[in-house]
Amino acid sequence: MPAKRRRSLRKQPLQQRSRETVAVILEAAARVLETHGLEGYNTNAVAARGGISVGSIYQYFPNKDVLTLALIAKFEAALLAKVRAAVAASEGKSLTASLNLVVLAQLDVHAERAGLNRILETEEERLRPVSAGPSTADEMKELVAVLLARHRREIGRPIDDGTVEDVIVISRAMVDHALQRDLSRPAASRRVLRAIEGYLHAPRCDA
Repeated sequence: MPAKRRRSLRKQPLQQRSRETVAVILEAAARVLETHGLEGYNTNAVAARGGISVGSIYQYFPNKDVLTLALIAKFEAALLAKVRAAVAASEGKSLTASLNLVVLAQLDVHAERAGLNRILETEEERLRPVSAGPSTADEMKELVAVLLARHRREIGRPIDDGTVEDVIVISRAMVDHALQRDLSRPAASRRVLRAIEGYLHAPRCDA
C-alpha cells in the first residue's frame, strides 16, 4: 500500500444522476458488508451487487477505504440528526426524560442495520486516524453539553469536556453492548440510562 493513500472522494456528485449513482454504490457496499463481511468486501463485489461497472465506482471512490469512510460518514450523519432532534425535543423535560430521548435515538440508529454498523465501527478505528474527512464528533459534544447544561443543578460533577466525553463514551459502549445481547428496546434503554445517570450523579474524583 502506498505511504499516502487517497482518503477522499475523487469526484463530487453534483448532478442528480451522479448523486443517484453514489447512492447505488453506497447501498451496494453496505449490502456486501452485511452479506459477506470484510472478507468478501471489494470493489468487484460492490459493482456486481449494484449492477454497475467497477469503473463507475472508481469515478467517485479511488479505493475501498474511501468507500468505507463514506459509509461511516452516512451512518454518523444519521446518528447526529437523530440526536439533534432528541436534544431539541428534550427542552423542558427532566434530566432522565432528556437522556432517555438521546439513548433511544442512539438505539434506533444503531439497531437499524446492526450488523453493518458493528463492521463500520471496527473499520472506523482503523481508518479515522488517517482520514482527512470531517467528523461529527464536535457537534455531538456540543449537543450533549447543551443537554447537560440545562440540568446543571441536578448533576453531581462539573459539566466540562471530560464529563461530556465520558457521557458519550458510556452511552456508545452501553448501546453496543445492549445490541450485542439482543436486548429489547425498553430493556436496553433502561440499562444505558442507568449507567449514564449513575455516572452523572456520582461525585467527581480526579486523581
